[in-house]
Order: sequence, then C-alpha cells, then structure tokens
Amino acid sequence: MSAEKVAMTGFAEGWIHLGDLGVAVMPDTALYAYAARKGWSWTTDEITDGVAATEEDIAALDGTPVPAYLLGHPVDAENGAREQALVVGEIVRTDEDGVRWVGTLPQGCAGAPVFIGAGLGENSFTLVCVGVALPGEGPHPIATFDRIRAALLAVAPERRGDVPATAAEPRSAAPKRRWWRRRG
Repeated sequence: MSAEKVAMTGFAEGWIHLGDLGVAVMPDTALYAYAARKGWSWTTDEITDGVAATEEDIAALDGTPVPAYLLGHPVDAENGAREQALVVGEIVRTDEDGVRWVGTLPQGCAGAPVFIGAGLGENSFTLVCVGVALPGEGPHPIATFDRIRAALLAVAPERRGDVPATAAEPRSAAPKRRWWRRRG
C-alpha cells in the first residue's frame, strides 16, 4: 500500500522539529499502532547509529570536494513517478557554510540521505551517511549527523542506549522479515 493513502489523525503534530537544523523526527510508535489497527505492518529503514557519520567523519571533510551518493526518489518530469535512484555527486565542507551538496539536486531529493566513503586505511573504506540533504538554492545544505545527534540528545536525553524507548511494548504486527535471516 502506498503511504500516500494513509490517513492518521495527529500525524502532523507528531513530528519533533530539531531546532534550526531543518530536520524533524517522529517516534515510530504511532506508525506501528496505526498499522496494527488496520491489520497490516509498517516498516521503516532507519539510518542506524553504526551507519551514521561520526563527528570524526564530518571533521575529516577538509574543504576539498568528496564523492557523495544520495539515495532518493527524484520526480520524473513526464509522469510524476518517484522511483528510487542513486544520485552521484560531491559534497564539500566549509567553515562558513557547513556541509553542502555541490551543484543542484533532482526535484524530490530534498530530505534524502547522503553517503560518502570514509577511509579505513590502505584501500579500504566504509560507507557512512553524512546526513540528509535540505532544500535550498544552489549548493544544498546537508544536516549532518554530528548536529542531528546533539539535537536528539537535547530532545530526548533518556534515550542514549541502543534500545528504543518502545522496546518494552510488544509489537502487534510481525517484525520485518529480512532476506538474510532464514526462519525454519
């Protein structure tokens, strides 16, 4: 089912705006409760802390453009379709403007996660999510995870561990079945 057809009361009020970052978050409890009432399951694909860039990853961006990859849903100009796409580009960090996407983004890609390859030494790297692309003119600003983490801790300081606050509550919908786990 398309999320465009979801009608939840209080959905807009459930978002928590993280200061002036241009980012808002929502606890997923309401999504799971809504799905349970409707008899279907809701799944999300979060950027986990292990994939989110660290302060060191952000600090390593030194003003030189770095290859970057945005995973978004650009709008097709002909029919309005929004298929998932990997957009290849560059990001740069400056002292004046923070981290920005070099160039313009396809329409519909604001809010999408932006990834870079962070070096591990020799010829190895790991893919990390620097943050999310924000709307803007020219080079799009990126809300980076060092700032997002700080804002989240200010909003919910009791949620510092790996266990979500809703973990004690049983989910009424079955957990998402991952392709790499076999059930026998």
